[in-house]
Amino acid sequence: MQSPNDEREYRLLTLENQMQVLLISDPDTLKAAASLDVNVGSGDNPEGRGGLAHFLEHMLFLGTDKYPDAAEYAEFVTEHGGNRNAYTSFEHTNYFFDINATYLPEALDRFAQFFIAPRFDAQYVDREKNAVEAEYQMGLKSDGRRALDVLQEVMNPEHPFSQFLVGSLESLADRPGSAIRDELLSFYDKYYSANMMRLVVLGSESLDELEDLVQPLFSPVPNKSFQHAPNAAPMFADGVLPMEVEVKPQATLRQLKVSFPIADYRSEYKAKPLSYLGNLVGHEGEGSLLSQLKAEGLAEGLGAGLGLAWRGGALFSISVSLTEEGVVNQQRVLQLLFSYLEMLREQGPKEWLYDEQAQLAQLAFRFQEKGSPMGYVSAISGGMHTYDPIDVLQGGYLMSDYQAPMLEELLGNMVPVNALVELQDASARTDLESVHYGVPYSVRQPSAQQLAAWQSGSVTDAFHLPTPNQFIAEDVSLVNIEKDNPSSPVLVLDEERKQIWYAQDEQFRLPRGATYINFRSPLVGQSAQQNASAVLYTALLKDQVNEYTYPALLAGLNFSLYKHAQGISLRISGYNDKQAVLLQELLQVMASPNFDSQRFDNIRKDMIRALENSVAKRPSSQVLDDLRESLLYGEWGEEPVIAALRGMQVEDLNAYVVNFWGSANAEAMIYGNYSPDSVQALARKLDLVLPDGVAPDLQPLKVLKIAEGESLLYPVQVEHDDAVLAWYLQGAGNSWKDRAATALTVQIMKSGFFQQLRTEQQLGYIVSTFAWPQLDVPGLVMLIQSPAADAAALSDAMNAFLGDVPLAVDEEQFQRHRDALINEVLRPHKNLWEQAEFYWQSIAKKQYEFNGRQTMANAIKSLNREQWQAYFEEVFLNQQRSLQVAAPGARGQFPRGAGRSVESAVQLKSGHAVYDIE
Repeated sequence: MQSPNDEREYRLLTLENQMQVLLISDPDTLKAAASLDVNVGSGDNPEGRGGLAHFLEHMLFLGTDKYPDAAEYAEFVTEHGGNRNAYTSFEHTNYFFDINATYLPEALDRFAQFFIAPRFDAQYVDREKNAVEAEYQMGLKSDGRRALDVLQEVMNPEHPFSQFLVGSLESLADRPGSAIRDELLSFYDKYYSANMMRLVVLGSESLDELEDLVQPLFSPVPNKSFQHAPNAAPMFADGVLPMEVEVKPQATLRQLKVSFPIADYRSEYKAKPLSYLGNLVGHEGEGSLLSQLKAEGLAEGLGAGLGLAWRGGALFSISVSLTEEGVVNQQRVLQLLFSYLEMLREQGPKEWLYDEQAQLAQLAFRFQEKGSPMGYVSAISGGMHTYDPIDVLQGGYLMSDYQAPMLEELLGNMVPVNALVELQDASARTDLESVHYGVPYSVRQPSAQQLAAWQSGSVTDAFHLPTPNQFIAEDVSLVNIEKDNPSSPVLVLDEERKQIWYAQDEQFRLPRGATYINFRSPLVGQSAQQNASAVLYTALLKDQVNEYTYPALLAGLNFSLYKHAQGISLRISGYNDKQAVLLQELLQVMASPNFDSQRFDNIRKDMIRALENSVAKRPSSQVLDDLRESLLYGEWGEEPVIAALRGMQVEDLNAYVVNFWGSANAEAMIYGNYSPDSVQALARKLDLVLPDGVAPDLQPLKVLKIAEGESLLYPVQVEHDDAVLAWYLQGAGNSWKDRAATALTVQIMKSGFFQQLRTEQQLGYIVSTFAWPQLDVPGLVMLIQSPAADAAALSDAMNAFLGDVPLAVDEEQFQRHRDALINEVLRPHKNLWEQAEFYWQSIAKKQYEFNGRQTMANAIKSLNREQWQAYFEEVFLNQQRSLQVAAPGARGQFPRGAGRSVESAVQLKSGHAVYDIE
């Protein structure tokens, strides 16, 4: 069964080899896509061979008998406008790609060979182990992976989930009598069976044509009639729970997680007991667990739901982000948590609450919108292992089987004696160290006194079930389209302090809409103090309205509030029925905020902690943050913002807020299922926050302008052994030709860059090149994070690759790349939100003709191969506008001959030439 809003055609079939296939015909799609999900993952690794399933996923991309060139698949997909990837989870390995629709047959032929005759070439087996090792090394400082490593150590060693998942050079090494290539072949032969595979193919062809295409390509996949053996081992051995685990994190992390072993309810997808319980425990409205934790100053956030799942069992987890006070009083946190669960048991399951969730899920399915074809097929192929054939499209939305006994059974497991309590904090008392990630931790059983304390908190009057959700859309009718409705938004209100753009959506015709507002002020972006004030202000506003707005979020009515380069943005989107109610409340709070001093202090400290935790981010992400700060004026690093926050009092923020609104103006867009009177209604609401009079001038946005032939090196320190180099090359100017030539360069480079520097040279796991326009100033970035080479070697490798690019592309390849890029630029918007975002960004850039995509496509089309080569050689080879941001890692080397070295982004931008963006 498909959504009433879905006009695509579907056909489910089973091939002779027992592979289940879903075909999707979408005549309007410009991108075709396919995904094959194998019901095998890291939980199936042979004992002592951690990471083998993950390693196999890597190897399937590197040549087949029919297409032996390891680079051929990636090159074909990229040259024809596509993308490809895969992931290995505990139970699944999912392979997927998209491509310009015309080339689906050729791409599917290459894809099918992964599962028929992969080569497992010995030279790539040896090389690709380094990529797995690099991925493992990259995660050594990831607190998520570190916490999972500890969890795997404390669980039952007989359970498949206790295995090492990622893999390393050690776990994948050849051993006496056991070559890793032989084990790869054995694993593939055992598990990669057609009956364990689910294939989804989306194309522009008819269903009959798709079937005729898929049948001969995938029927040769062998069916070994494999079936998983039942897993009898429990996740935790008898008698080990309750258990307390303390973990010392890398970041300034304060998290308490309470998990309970439960049954595997995934086959009960029509009942969805975990969705019902997760919604209640994770609720953030009045009477919720989080509300009381915040009131007592113990927590900043909470999430609840399915943690881990495996055939035969699962974990339900409740994660609490603690304040400093919460760490000190974690026993009180646990007491409140168990008290809330006891309240749920006393109240018992409520069919009206279940029906409310079911109604929301039904609405979401009824008005389901198109997303990325590749993401769509990947999600469906994984779900096909769980859902009945008739439900493969709606299984994730179904809540049609209310079962009170099942809910009571589930809640009965949420008791202290069945709990795994994990604390991640710098104060953790540790006496053990995990094997794979070297994580300090400790394990103990709570005392009888602790258990009694957890159970002693009688159900407090502060806890109660959620009230009926007032934001559920009741009127889902469509407004009449006005005869003079413009094809794109027009400026319908233009006053000194406010401008409003408006258009009705005629393309998607859903009872939804987007109301976007930019409040601009000269008091944002001119100093770290201003930035810190604006970010803290938006955080406090969101916190103040959270209990009110959370039900709206559940009801498909979203809002976001955030600082941007010149002010603060407020966005409301979703069902338009109750938007006016939500917007009125939000603007009233913005006009008259009332910040509690305790919440001010807690949120300020939480922001400081988040900024301090930047050192725990992936090293490549930290280097890209430094690059962004170097290029954009108005961006500030962590240290000055932290300093500003530490010195800020609530009185300072209140004064800033008054000054901000005194200098603010607003530009808004209303697009979707709205009637014309919504314009004046919004104008009246904006008067709640906007003063009269002339608005002060805004400072122009600025981007660093690197001179022709100028080379800059910005050395940064990142606490990680890997070296990282982000090499930014700026276009020659800011014209459409510069933008087109730079984007085309990236399109041509990206596949070869990955193949040469990652697959062939094995310089690291993160190897990519991508367009990096800053406020439409064109540029590209080459990025590598490497455990194997220093930053100087990375620079040399990048430079050598650049030198080969112009001559490596023949005329036919150039045409394919150019066509692929044009198709991507002109790709129709898939849904209302993509369309709204395009209009909104065009307004921000003052492209009021809304023709930026066509102008860009025309500029790309006007470039021939000789013109592109001349641009590339002049701009990206001979007279580079170059900035290298480098983190040396353990080897301590920086790029040689990279030009003038700067000590900081502030020094770099001081007095430098700029692009002024009006």
